[in-house]
Amino acid sequence: MSIYRQKVMSHYTAPQNKGKLKNPSKVFNGANPLCGDQIVVEVKIDSNKKIKEVAWDGAGCAISQAAASIFSEMIKGKTLSAARKIKSEELLKEMDIKLSPVRRKCALLPLFTIKEKEIKIK
Repeated sequence: MSIYRQKVMSHYTAPQNKGKLKNPSKVFNGANPLCGDQIVVEVKIDSNKKIKEVAWDGAGCAISQAAASIFSEMIKGKTLSAARKIKSEELLKEMDIKLSPVRRKCALLPLFTIKEKEIKIK
C-alpha cells in the first residue's frame, strides 16, 4: 500500500471530527450529484471569530470522507473567511494523493461546501 493510500485510508477508517456539534454557529450542506457523496460541516465560532470546534458527517467514497477529515483539521483555529480562502491545491497537497478530475471533485467537496452551501439554522 502506498503512503497516500495509507493516509487516506487512515482518515477514512478513523476520521477526525466526525459527528455533530451541539448548537453550531454555522452549518453547511454539500453534495456531489455525480457520485452521490454527501457532507454536512458544522462549526462553532468563538468570540475572536475563529473556528473553535468543527464536526462533519456524511456518506460517500473513501476520498470524500478522508478529505472531510483532513479538511476539518485544517480549518480549526482559522476564521471562517480564512477557511474559505484555502485553495484547492492546499487541500490536495494535504491529502498527498494524485487524482483524476472526477476524483478531485470528491476530494474538494468539503472545501466547496463551506464556500457555497451554508444553510440557515432554525
